[in-house]
Amino acid sequence: AGDEAVAVPAAGKKAAKKAAKKDAKKEVKTSEDAAGDEAVALAAAAAKKAARTDAKKEGKAARPDSILFEQCYKGRVVPESEWPDFVASLRTDLPVTLRFAAAHPLAAALESYMERTFMQPGALDAPPPEAAPEDAGEGGADKAAMAVVASEKPLARIPWLQNAWKLDLPKAVLRRAPGPKRLHNFLKTCTELGAISRQEACSMVPALLLDSRPGLRVLDVCASPGMKTLQLLDVAAPSAAVAATNASAASAATGALADPSAVLGAGAVVSNELDGRRCCMLAHHVLRTRNPAGLVLHHNALSLPDLGHQFDRVLCDVPCSGDGTIRKAPQLLAGWRPNKSSALHDLQLRIACAGAERLAEGGRMVYSTCAFSPIENEAVVSALLQRADGALELVDCSGELASLPRRPGLEHWDVPAGARQCKQAVFLQNPDEAAARGLDIPASAWPPKGEAATQLGLPGVLQRCWRMYPHLGDSGGFFVAVLRRVGDKPLPDGFVPNPKVVVAADSEQTQEMPAVGAGDAAEAADDLPEDAVCKEKLPDSQKEAKFAAAKSNERTSELVEEALVFYGLDGVPLDNFFVRNEGEGRNVYLVSDAVRDALLASPSSLRALIGGVRVFDENRFLKASSCKMRLVQEGVNWLAPLMRRRRCPASPSEMLWLLEGAKVSFADLAADSAFRASLEGLESQGSVAVVCDLPDGTRLCAAAERGARCVTLFVNQHEMRELRQTMLEYLCPGQER
Repeated sequence: AGDEAVAVPAAGKKAAKKAAKKDAKKEVKTSEDAAGDEAVALAAAAAKKAARTDAKKEGKAARPDSILFEQCYKGRVVPESEWPDFVASLRTDLPVTLRFAAAHPLAAALESYMERTFMQPGALDAPPPEAAPEDAGEGGADKAAMAVVASEKPLARIPWLQNAWKLDLPKAVLRRAPGPKRLHNFLKTCTELGAISRQEACSMVPALLLDSRPGLRVLDVCASPGMKTLQLLDVAAPSAAVAATNASAASAATGALADPSAVLGAGAVVSNELDGRRCCMLAHHVLRTRNPAGLVLHHNALSLPDLGHQFDRVLCDVPCSGDGTIRKAPQLLAGWRPNKSSALHDLQLRIACAGAERLAEGGRMVYSTCAFSPIENEAVVSALLQRADGALELVDCSGELASLPRRPGLEHWDVPAGARQCKQAVFLQNPDEAAARGLDIPASAWPPKGEAATQLGLPGVLQRCWRMYPHLGDSGGFFVAVLRRVGDKPLPDGFVPNPKVVVAADSEQTQEMPAVGAGDAAEAADDLPEDAVCKEKLPDSQKEAKFAAAKSNERTSELVEEALVFYGLDGVPLDNFFVRNEGEGRNVYLVSDAVRDALLASPSSLRALIGGVRVFDENRFLKASSCKMRLVQEGVNWLAPLMRRRRCPASPSEMLWLLEGAKVSFADLAADSAFRASLEGLESQGSVAVVCDLPDGTRLCAAAERGARCVTLFVNQHEMRELRQTMLEYLCPGQER
């Protein structure tokens, strides 16, 4: 019995040990499976990335060899003598082009620094490669590229546009060679500050030809991603307000003010986008400009609500096939087919007509695409002029932008047809022939003939349009036409054509889009490029809220009026302040007079994502302040020139100290400091605007909180860090606090 009693525990121990080993094996297997799953996921991601890269490479290699592309464009759109140069240009990558934002308070100083530093001989030279491609292994191509300078002037101004630059360097050089890498880091900082915008050179032309000016009401009908809107906001920025922010420190001490009408009379730049995802992208870009003239809407361009007025300028940069961007997106050529242009023509014409309806008498409208096809370009302009019956005229812009290479518009073109897997394009003579092939292409896609052509002004009138080709100016492809609303003739009834309605294959709702084939609506929708099929729903992260006048809510009205007195903003009317969430929002926005009128015209139906610039928020932390509204960084550049009180001048060294993020005690400032004197001279705690004049005359403004014995900036950490780095490295190097 004793031996048995001893054996049982021993057997139990062996069983336990065996079970433990089994569990350990299971854990190892589980961890191996998990690691295997992770490895599989990583491998799948790598394969997906490689596939995208291969697709892009294949697209680039295939660019000049697309049979349909050549059949439709060689000798028909691009002159046959220029075709080799045109094809060669499509094989090359686009140079980087960028534009400094004229309205940004630091843009001029940063542009000047870039010109002084990186335009010097040798500043952007790349060292010789350490190894040739054949013996360098992986990365050899990058090392070889380090020795390549793309042009004699890798950094140069774009001659036909102020504040615009072209950077022609391979990416490997820009990110790795010492001199170019410094430039790359500088441009990243400028982008973070909102001082520059990356934009393809030809894409800047439509906003230029719109000839906008401060105080005008401008509508950008299909605005996403928003680069042209930013251009227009730059023009709308009131020069008087910008000049006031660059005034001397003495003006801040004496209380000299800018004229409030310089800010409030900035006009309006109303940018609209129907697609929810792209509208959020547009809002993100406009938000960075911090401009009281900006208004972002989320509406169908064909049914915009009443905005209280007609527009002096209208930009219709319509959805298009986008084959002018093949240098930037070579994969577009893999799915290129002429049916895409036919599918878009009706939609483009309706958007252009809707834009023209919003144009005031004598106003100017620009119609543009990044496409080569005349069906999307001259055919739309021709149909627009015919429908207007003399109420619109095509403007001759031959005297503008003389140094920009371009070609005149076409007056004769063919209407090709060809779907996926098609090896031969068919050129249709009329709508009946199209219908016989099962295609529904409107008659307006063909060039006008006979009496219609004579009434239009052919031959000659369509040559006023501009065509920009990649091989002419080392750019992308673009089409631009400028139209003017004739003052003494109204648009005829039924000017905007009725839509053709089909159902998109991946949509839950009916979409308004042109049908290109009889019978199958899903196939018709498939001929449209992605950006022409809109999904109206906003992303879940983006919430819509109504804008309401601050004076519409009694409590909000009292808070804003109190702030106007507290900061000495007597010249700014309460009417120009708005809040969200039915007047109870804690954030207060300043808007121009024109944006105010638009917001008040349709308060219940207007779907606005951005309106003006945030200038106040409710102060729930500094209880000792006698004003419940504090200044915020987004709007301090606009309010500081208008403030008679609580504007404190600081030296560059004092501003650097504040930008460290620490609380600065009054006692630690120099006894003779003007900044200290202005802080101690204030009767109460609360927000102040700190203004700092840099050595080159640029003025930097920052919102701050003045406590009982110290002051600290009210700026987010990221922006504070970028501003400090910009001051130390670019604007006042060698300056110490």
